[in-house]
Amino acid sequence: MLIGSVFFAFMALLAESLKEQFTYPWITTIRSGIATLLAVSIAWGTGVRLVFLRPATLWIRSISGWLSMICGFYALTHYDVEIVLALTNMYPLWVAVLSWPLLRILPSRKTWFALAISCVGMWMVYASSIAVHDTPSAFYRPQLAIPMGILAGMLSGVALINLHRVKHINASAIVAHFSGVATACSLVVWMLVPTASPTRPVDRQGIVQLLCIGLAATVGQLCLTKAFSGGSPARVSVVGLSQVAVAALVKWILEQRVPTVGSMIGMLLVVASTVWVIFSQQEKSESQSETA
Repeated sequence: MLIGSVFFAFMALLAESLKEQFTYPWITTIRSGIATLLAVSIAWGTGVRLVFLRPATLWIRSISGWLSMICGFYALTHYDVEIVLALTNMYPLWVAVLSWPLLRILPSRKTWFALAISCVGMWMVYASSIAVHDTPSAFYRPQLAIPMGILAGMLSGVALINLHRVKHINASAIVAHFSGVATACSLVVWMLVPTASPTRPVDRQGIVQLLCIGLAATVGQLCLTKAFSGGSPARVSVVGLSQVAVAALVKWILEQRVPTVGSMIGMLLVVASTVWVIFSQQEKSESQSETA
């Protein structure tokens, strides 16, 4: 999962750098299209049987995953990448909360308290971004990008709950199904949803970076699917948060840019509450195992 986190951070940084050349639906389409080709090739090369119509849970996983992805790419191309990654990687907290309506598992008091802390963190991130950037540009819209990042995290929670339900299916087949659905849906959004026109002409470097987004996303998705299908969800989720630190470090090295104090504190509250929920869930499952 650590390898997957590095590739996801790399993908996010590339997406942010291309916001003036490509629209977010186009980035999502190319990212998904490359992932589809690679995942299908891997499946065919290893003799894995692809799935399409059934089970229905796989469709819920793919559609919720695509919605999370396109919301995430909108946020990445309209706000600071490290903060967006902190918001989109709140999915362990959302998995715990959404288990109530989806799995009829009532969250613990610790989960609700962690949700309250994370809400304070999200408010601080939002308030700080509005205070600093009160006149958003076409490619810098924190007023919408931050809610989209939060929504992406919630939808990731839905996708991961359903990913656990289809763990009997090969990881390559799951990624191929998800990427194929995401490519088709992203093309529809690209054709029908109006977006801000690119302000920089497309060059060779931009095309290479766009292709690298698809490659990095495919490797990251395969690592994520494999990790969640066969490893401890708690440990995998904690390691997944490392992409926030990787992105922040790279931004600091390349651009000497760091978030505002308010955004930094809010981001830390979000990450801390997410980690707390992860370890609380692990302790709960371990105690239940010992009792059984």
